[in-house]
Amino acid sequence: MSPRTIKLLLIEDNPVDSRLLKELLYDAVPGKHNVVMAYTINGAIELMHDHEFDIIVTDLNLPDANDVGIISRIQAINSNIPIVVMSGQADAELALEIVQMGAQDYLVKGQGDGHLINRVLDYSIERKNDLKQLSYLANYDSLTGLANRLLFRERLDRALIHADRSKTLVSLFVIDLDRFKNVNDTLGHDAGDQLLVEVANRLKKCTREGDTVSRLGGDEFTIIMEDLKNTDDVILTADKVLDFMKKPFEINAHEIFVTPSIGITVYPMDEVNAGNLFINADSAMYQAKKSGRNCYRFYKEDMNSHLKVRMNLETKLRRAIERDEFVLYYQPKFNIHNNELIGAEALIRWIDPEEGMISPALFIPLAEETGLIAPITDWVLKKACNQNSEWQKQGYEAIRIAVNLSPKQFNQENIAHRIFNQIICSDLAPKYVELEITEGALVEDVEKSNEILNELKTRGIHISIDDFGTGYSSLSYLKKFPLDTLKIDQSFVRDLMEDSDDAAIVSAIIAMAKSLRFNVIAEGVETAEQLSYLAAHGCHEVQGYFTGRPVPAEEFVQFLVEKTEQPKLKLVQSG
Repeated sequence: MSPRTIKLLLIEDNPVDSRLLKELLYDAVPGKHNVVMAYTINGAIELMHDHEFDIIVTDLNLPDANDVGIISRIQAINSNIPIVVMSGQADAELALEIVQMGAQDYLVKGQGDGHLINRVLDYSIERKNDLKQLSYLANYDSLTGLANRLLFRERLDRALIHADRSKTLVSLFVIDLDRFKNVNDTLGHDAGDQLLVEVANRLKKCTREGDTVSRLGGDEFTIIMEDLKNTDDVILTADKVLDFMKKPFEINAHEIFVTPSIGITVYPMDEVNAGNLFINADSAMYQAKKSGRNCYRFYKEDMNSHLKVRMNLETKLRRAIERDEFVLYYQPKFNIHNNELIGAEALIRWIDPEEGMISPALFIPLAEETGLIAPITDWVLKKACNQNSEWQKQGYEAIRIAVNLSPKQFNQENIAHRIFNQIICSDLAPKYVELEITEGALVEDVEKSNEILNELKTRGIHISIDDFGTGYSSLSYLKKFPLDTLKIDQSFVRDLMEDSDDAAIVSAIIAMAKSLRFNVIAEGVETAEQLSYLAAHGCHEVQGYFTGRPVPAEEFVQFLVEKTEQPKLKLVQSG
């Protein structure tokens, strides 16, 4: 099999040297090298504009250039082409400088035969290709082929410099896919990856030549638009993205609809710093989500106020963990038919020394996002177990305390062993601990989840699915997991008496739980009518403001006193 023809650009003004090189190469490997001649660097640059070459061999002493600047001029035209310098100077320092500038090798004229020169050329091409591959991996997203975060930042910096020189505008889009997590949770991560590839392809079709589309990670994309005279093309591109994303994606025989939330900022009108420019676009994107998703919003000056609040809250939260500013409240759980106290849910509260009580709705999502949820959950579990153990030592009748386990915490290594150790250290029997875990945490990796749950159950810990009905809610996976309780989400209970759909969902969940021999509890019970409905349809337990608000440990003792000393009373008639 004949070797591939190498198209070589030889930049050499000495006809004797150029003829000798061509003869040496031909004698070594006949027909392998197609040598194109240039006698000056300017002539070579013209040829590079019109032709593609595999490699360039150049002298450093040319009529229009006679220094190492020749390397830079070649790289300015094509930074990916391998360069070999062939000089009459046997100079080790010059050779080192040449290689440091990016040339692949340095040869001295008259030293070496055609076979040696051929090997040098082959090696130079191979090495440059390896470097190109490494550069690609460093600068491009391996899944979608789009620019990655590193190249995005480089392109953005370059675009801003160019805009300053040309007095033009730059627009930055930050795009986040709405409810992308649902795809991963229901169809798996492979399907999620396929969807990201398809989204990337559509985004590229929405942009102009010269625009940069990037994937920064997860489902976050960006678009950099350069050389703008006004925002007309920006609006056109944003509308096109929304339009292209309307059509369903065909993934593994499923039709998937995914919408984008888009934040847009313009340089230099909104900001002159690249980092702040991204923050602006990100703020506008969150505003798009707040506006109902599937839309775009341009940055406005007041949008960053929430980021400052968030940063301040994160700082305070980290300090709160260090200074132990949390307390636990306990909300009682009752047997719906006889009003017997059967347990409680431990709910964290944050008492900030400056602001007072800070709602969990504010700091729990932030804790999950920043990874602080892990030490917080550890603290809650330890505190709840110690408190329950203390109550039992004081002679109160034993109850089970439930603790919420976040998805990030659930998927940590050795989580079952760590939880069990915390329980044992508190001198509490594991059967008096209940872990509430969301559906989403379990379906992310069904096999691993099943392994963790079995280990927890083997140790005697009670397992409950939290917020049931809001996630995957499939019999196929429920049957696989060793569960004890399904907890009906309060969003269904809230409008139970006014919304027939919610009533139907609640009835279906209760029936499903019974068929699988699970206990079922409804949270968020606030009225007697809701309580009666749940009892009539066979719900086992309830939790909510109607039966008992969350209270500090010292106040919760009253529930324990009543359980220990008083006879059980009928709460409602089950019908």
